[in-house]
Amino acid sequence: MDDPSWNVDGLPGISARTLTANDLTFHYFKSDVVIGDGSSEIQLRTPGLPVVDFVLMLVQLYREVMLSGESIVESSQSQDSISAVRRDGVVEVSYSFSGVISTIPLCEFKETPRRTLRSALEVLYSAHEDLRSNDYLISLTELVRSD
Repeated sequence: MDDPSWNVDGLPGISARTLTANDLTFHYFKSDVVIGDGSSEIQLRTPGLPVVDFVLMLVQLYREVMLSGESIVESSQSQDSISAVRRDGVVEVSYSFSGVISTIPLCEFKETPRRTLRSALEVLYSAHEDLRSNDYLISLTELVRSD
């Protein structure tokens, strides 16, 4: 996916520092997402999903699984969905865009939101150092840490 917002000059007239939740979730920093579950690499059917949208999907998946034992989440811009069910110390994750069923130990699943956000922030900050001062990303980091 070729998204100009990844380039230093790809945000003409806009400061990365002032991008809003709406900007980051729907409009900028789109990427082709590949999920690694330890044994498979699963690629989202829809290319160019905003990185922050994907992070939010996984945060919601985590919260619902921990609260009720199961969840289905969908990306904001496509029909790609991820389902998860907690069973006997593991979480079984399935995908609308793949026949793979991932079995993840619950202790590893609990790290998914933080690990995903950390990876997303690494690539975002490497593209735009100013994003380190972005209020929304700071609040998102604090929200994910509190889970």
